Amino acid sequence: MIRSTFGLVHTIAAVLALLAGMLIFVRPKATLFHRSLGYTYSASMTVVLVTAFFTYNLTQSFNLLHAFAILSCPPLILGFFAAFRRQPGWLPKHYEWMCYSYLGLVAAFISETATRVLMPYVVAEYQVRSLLPFWGMVGISTALVIYFGVRLIERNKRLVAKFNHVSGAA
Repeated sequence: MIRSTFGLVHTIAAVLALLAGMLIFVRPKATLFHRSLGYTYSASMTVVLVTAFFTYNLTQSFNLLHAFAILSCPPLILGFFAAFRRQPGWLPKHYEWMCYSYLGLVAAFISETATRVLMPYVVAEYQVRSLLPFWGMVGISTALVIYFGVRLIERNKRLVAKFNHVSGAA
């Protein structure tokens, strides 16, 4: 399934970013471990986004997935620099932007998994040769992940704001 060195590097970096991001969410915050995981996540995501622009196996040209890679850059950059610079009000910004960065990564992972597992089945079982089912799976899985992810981020944003106010992290 991996057809190039860029694809291999992209996949390894994506898995590392997924794991680092998951650990960030389940482990205590404001620790040296959290900061180390954050740097790991940010560096891995940077590699994921850069290598995404060298992957053209699907359509042999720039496509919607490359556009999503472009859209994934601002949340990563804004979330990283909010924590790095630590200016007043940084914590809620850091939380929100990094959550949206991770949400995009999870949506891409779910879409990729759906298309790599379901699409070969659809092609083999029903002899489908159109990209319409592929884009349908990408769209539906991405929409579901984003819908539930945004709800979770918004619910927890109030807790972060409360912590920010109580802790004086502003």
